[in-house]
Amino acid sequence: MAINDSLIYAIPPEIVGKLEGLIFVLKTLGWAIVVYVIFSIINMMINRKKNKEFQLMNKNLEDIKYLLMGKHQISSISEKN
Repeated sequence: MAINDSLIYAIPPEIVGKLEGLIFVLKTLGWAIVVYVIFSIINMMINRKKNKEFQLMNKNLEDIKYLLMGKHQISSISEKN
């Protein structure tokens, strides 16, 4: 540890000031990435729920279409007789 401590004190203050700014920017960028990942996970969960609802609606529409087509065919047969 003594080698690292002496290295820190050997760096000129101007460079240390610039490094502090760089470290601040990197920390901010890291937090931005963490927030983006959390947002993406939440967005993915919401989209998955919406997709399930759309699939259910699509199935219901297919069932309704099948029922309507069946009734239409029955009514057209009765009209011919």
